[in-house]
Amino acid sequence: METYLELRQISKRFGNFTANDKIDLIIEKGKIHAIIGENGAGKSTLMNVLSGIYQPDGGEILIQGKPVSFHNPTAASRAGIGMVHQEFMLFPELSVLDNIIMGFECISLPGVISYKSSEAAVAEICKSYNFNVPLDAKVGGLPVAMLQQIEIVKVLYHGADIIIFDEPTSVLTPQGIEGLFKAFRALTEKGKTIIFITHKLQEVLKIADAITVLKDGHVTCCTTPEQADEKMLARMMVGRDVMLNASKLDKVTGSEMLVVKNLTVLGSNGFPKVKNVSFSVRAGEIVGIAGIAGSGESELIAALFGLQHVESGSIVFNGKNIEKLSVRDRRCAGIGYVPQDRNAEGTNRNATLWENCMMGYHVAHGFKSSWLIDHNQIYGFTENVISNYSVKAGSVFSSVSELSGGNVQKLIVGREFLQKNSLLIIEDPTRGIDIGAIEFIWKKIEELSASGVAILMVSHELNEVMEVSDRILVMNNGCLFDAGLHGEKSEEQIGMLMMGGQAS
Repeated sequence: METYLELRQISKRFGNFTANDKIDLIIEKGKIHAIIGENGAGKSTLMNVLSGIYQPDGGEILIQGKPVSFHNPTAASRAGIGMVHQEFMLFPELSVLDNIIMGFECISLPGVISYKSSEAAVAEICKSYNFNVPLDAKVGGLPVAMLQQIEIVKVLYHGADIIIFDEPTSVLTPQGIEGLFKAFRALTEKGKTIIFITHKLQEVLKIADAITVLKDGHVTCCTTPEQADEKMLARMMVGRDVMLNASKLDKVTGSEMLVVKNLTVLGSNGFPKVKNVSFSVRAGEIVGIAGIAGSGESELIAALFGLQHVESGSIVFNGKNIEKLSVRDRRCAGIGYVPQDRNAEGTNRNATLWENCMMGYHVAHGFKSSWLIDHNQIYGFTENVISNYSVKAGSVFSSVSELSGGNVQKLIVGREFLQKNSLLIIEDPTRGIDIGAIEFIWKKIEELSASGVAILMVSHELNEVMEVSDRILVMNNGCLFDAGLHGEKSEEQIGMLMMGGQAS
């Protein structure tokens, strides 16, 4: 086959840290090439070099045998390279449609944008790939799951010849993933070339034509699905054998720790996003909630943690009504929270690791003096998070902005999991995390549950909900439906419930 894209000896350094070390990569035209590796292996850095966000410190990029150089993402886009980033590149104050068509607007007359033609083209893409994005809504305030769908539609609309997808399936239903893979094949049949970054090894083996494994900034393996299996790929990524399924522990559930009755929460438009919802979570129980973007799960979680006003209904935690309590009071009562958006809500990217680990900790645990920070105490807690959750960082004084997305996620999860809360509210705990870290975090969730912690987990990784949860609920159009106990229903059945159909 024809070599379309070639990377020769690409190196990229950040200070003393080498993210990419003389990487060679050949991508064939009309193929799907998967790139896998642990967090910090250099996958996203390499793709950021290819898409013009970073400038390489060494090496060259060739397209159809000709050297190219991209000084910015626009230059890469004009050359036919598009990327769906794991961390989204969207303008919150603009509409969804404006974000998608920016720089590629349909022009009816010189200097005049034809919004009608642009919207029709975008709507056709959404219909073809089964995306349901609100084109007139402002991006600001939309849930993470919706933002990723918008990014995918945007790069498809731009018509790139080389399309880079960074974890594109993490928020899709099984039906949505199948639809996206059909789109992948349709694109390659028309000569498009796809680079696919993911931590889902089943997907790699199902859809990829070629597979490259990165570890510590180096290429360690180039193979094909015919020559590999999940265990082999996991071993090449992590350097050891990895359990690919959650290991459920024998445990006894206690009394109801969280009881929600007839809860209604309004959205930003004044209409109900959570509609008369009732459920409970017992001590020692993991209740998982699955739902497609915009179903109301984000508003539900925000109301439970005190981030959004409750219109009606009650929230009882440990026998006490808390719907009127502040976030501070809920933390002091023993409720921990892992937010969905690790950048906007989970961290201050410009602050140090110890400052980020102190968020919430200082409220629930405090220091010896109410006026002074006990630095030794918070440094020790931060080092505990770094050590126990394998956060790749220079020190407690490193900036969060220096970490990869997966390591930021591990920092937040560790911060919340190590605080001995009675209830953990978790959104997408393994988003963007490699398979070794997923195994570790699933194990920690199970161990916390076995110790008596009540856990409510919302995840857009349906496999995660099915693997980890003791009991599964599905949210659709603001309403909550029972999807049975662990192992009772298939992915397809739960996926149908998520889409508003019948599990049968």
